[in-house]
Parts: sequence; structure tokens; C-alpha cells
Amino acid sequence: MKKLCLLLGTALLLFITGCTSSITLTLNKNGSVTAEFSGAPGKGFKELLKASVDSKDAENKEVVFDTKAIKKELEKGGFTDVKASSQTGTDIYIKMTDPSRKSEYFTSGLVNVKNNKLKVVLSPANLKKFYESTDEQTVSYLDMLLSPVFNSDTMSEKEYIELVSSFYGKDVALEIEQSTVSLTIVNPNGKKTTHKIKMSRLLTLNETLQLE
Repeated sequence: MKKLCLLLGTALLLFITGCTSSITLTLNKNGSVTAEFSGAPGKGFKELLKASVDSKDAENKEVVFDTKAIKKELEKGGFTDVKASSQTGTDIYIKMTDPSRKSEYFTSGLVNVKNNKLKVVLSPANLKKFYESTDEQTVSYLDMLLSPVFNSDTMSEKEYIELVSSFYGKDVALEIEQSTVSLTIVNPNGKKTTHKIKMSRLLTLNETLQLE
């Protein structure tokens, strides 16, 4: 079964498909960073995910995310305390810790730590760097988004929604248009901040967003 080997790939896919998706990044006192993600796709994108399952697994198309395989791959990638579960087969919950801050999130510049504070830097350059450094399977899933931000293209949110509608239909386009990213950052001192960003804005990003 096809699987997503990295959390961000999973997050980007599910963030576009519903208003209940969220991710929490916690900087622990020992310097490690724990990421916790939960999300579920809307009806339209759920069908696209099911269609992406290998034909040999056709009898299991209700199960899109192989949580055992995802857990195994994340552990291979150096993450610890990995948990992955799914209630319906198309929703997903993942929790994991980056003990040394050497994962793609940090090497791409998407996440960094300064003065014992966690910061997320979303920019076209950082998102493209992550895209170019990740594995082929994740790239194939990210390509489903038709996002200009991964290809150094410039497109308005309206143009992007129209593009998605022409490829996948109005239902999927509407799900993307209505979807919001909820990102919570927690620092060692207990300070917690939550940021909400429209997914269509993120996938057509033409600026730098520094979130902390």
C-alpha cells in the first residue's frame, strides 16, 4: 500500500481536506521537538486518496493510511516515541519526537529554535526545499495538491482553486477553499500560541510567515 513516509507530507494532504486538522509542535526542556498531528479528509479528497491505493490492495481501499508502515518509516527516519493510529482508515493521528532536530523540518528551514523558542518559518523557498529533499513517495502525494509553491510558480488563490476544480471537480476545490491549517507552538516555559492559516494561502504562498 502506498504510504506517506514523512509527517509533513501527510499533514499537507489532510490539511487541504477539512476544517478539523491540526498540528502541535512542542519544544521540550531537553531540546527535542515533539510533533502531534491529527486530521481527516473531506468526502471529495477522500475518494482521490482511495483511488491512489495500489491496485493489488483494491479490497482494502477503505484503508488509505497504513499506520504500521508509517510508524516504521518514521522510526527509520530517526524519530522516537512514534505513535500512529486511525479510526476509519482515512483519518490519521501521529505523534513523534525529533530528538536531535536533524529531520527535514529543520534542515529545510521550516522549523528552527532560537533563544530556547520554537519558530516555524513558512516561505516559498523553505517549502520547495522540503519538497526537493523528501522521498519519491511523499513527492507523488504532494504533487496531487497541484500546488504552485513547490514549483516556484506564482498563482493567486482564486486561480489555484480554479485549477483544482478543473482537475478534481468542484467538491475537492471547495474543500480546499474552506480548509484552514491550525498550528499550535508550545515552548518549554509553557507559553502556547495557535495560528490559523487558509490552506489555499499556504499552497500559493508568495511571502514569508514567521510563526512563534
